[in-house]
Amino acid sequence: MGLIEVFGDFIAFGCGKNILIYNNRNSETHMLDVSEVNEKLEINEKNTGSNDEDKLHTYKSCETQLVSVRASPDGQYLAVACEKKVVTVWSTETWKLHCSHSLVKRPVAIAITSDSGTLLVADKSGDVYHFPLKGVTSENELPHLPYQKNSREERTEKWDDTKEKPLMGHISMLLDLTVTEDIRYIITCDRDEKIRVSHYPNSYNIEAFCLGHQEFVTQVSLLSKSNQLILSCSGDGTLRLWNYLKGLCVACIDTREQTTSLLHHYEKYMQQRINESEEARRYLPDYPAVMSFSLHSSCSEDILVAALLHRIPAVLLYKIKGTEVEHISTVELEAEPQVVAWSQSGELIVQHEDNEQPLCMFKLLNGKVQQVAGHDLVSLGRKHKHLFTEGQSWLNLDILYKQRYDNVADYMKKKEERLAMEKAAKDGLIPPYKKGRWSK
Repeated sequence: MGLIEVFGDFIAFGCGKNILIYNNRNSETHMLDVSEVNEKLEINEKNTGSNDEDKLHTYKSCETQLVSVRASPDGQYLAVACEKKVVTVWSTETWKLHCSHSLVKRPVAIAITSDSGTLLVADKSGDVYHFPLKGVTSENELPHLPYQKNSREERTEKWDDTKEKPLMGHISMLLDLTVTEDIRYIITCDRDEKIRVSHYPNSYNIEAFCLGHQEFVTQVSLLSKSNQLILSCSGDGTLRLWNYLKGLCVACIDTREQTTSLLHHYEKYMQQRINESEEARRYLPDYPAVMSFSLHSSCSEDILVAALLHRIPAVLLYKIKGTEVEHISTVELEAEPQVVAWSQSGELIVQHEDNEQPLCMFKLLNGKVQQVAGHDLVSLGRKHKHLFTEGQSWLNLDILYKQRYDNVADYMKKKEERLAMEKAAKDGLIPPYKKGRWSK
């Protein structure tokens, strides 16, 4: 779900329908036009003369909004997933299209194995697909739809999306996935509060479940300095540290302790949603969800965590040492943050809803957070503010909550009404009535 990716000398920003590449070494920028690739997809589909009008309409009506951006560990590829059911892979040497993969359902998250050999894609139906990254296609080949037969004959490697089957699947909607460094396990999280640890590629062999969250799990990530620890965040307002091989929660961070003075922002949003629709009471919780987080390994044994809460204009900073978690600071902002990431030098990059200055920078010195006003990325945000604000679309977390029904209250209300009618009939106030089919 991340739209800021830091790799090598580059930082990739997901800007609405395009990718803005910033080079830290020489401050040069480059634009990847993802929308143009999807327009070629529509033209290619039109020329094939497909009779499947419903699928064609779906491709044309869906906007090219970005979902996730991921760089391969070797820095050679940049994978971009968008709502138009397409994942494109770009070469970082030439910034040209390397290959593309069409999907049956909309992607929600992507991951790349540590050997940079395989691309993993999770979609909203709960399935995970895997595609090779190297030696698949020429960089200028147009993307193809998965139902076009004989569309992969000219590839250097015969890879046919029409024969591709899901690597694994959940019954519920997937929200994130990651792969361990040794490529032995694939870890997925879904809307049904579950984190599943499966063997890779034999994903039918499940190693463990990490159970404990009370709402949907929005993100799961490996801790780089540990082979057995992962961090997750959820709609229940907590972050949890897990030993994923044992399915054991070793630490739980309740963000309520750090956001008491900021809850009025979420309460205002919640009241607005209830005024628009009374049904919002059935699914909106009293506390905001943790949308996402970003990890940074410092020179010491500590791991820094920057977390974002839904509708809260602040960034929560934590420090993980071993299995101990400590709150460092709560950085309040003027606008609601949407994406957060750490630079390689340990500076915090925050993209927030500010039309004039969409990017802001912070650094941590002696345990205190300081804002960096004159940073190059701040100037970059002001220069390209139209890209950051135009056509930007964020995940609506409200649709992930499940509606709550109080069946006991409804039963007790009907019971009181029935007893009142029986008493009134006994007192002669109303004529007697039959209770049921076989009543005398």
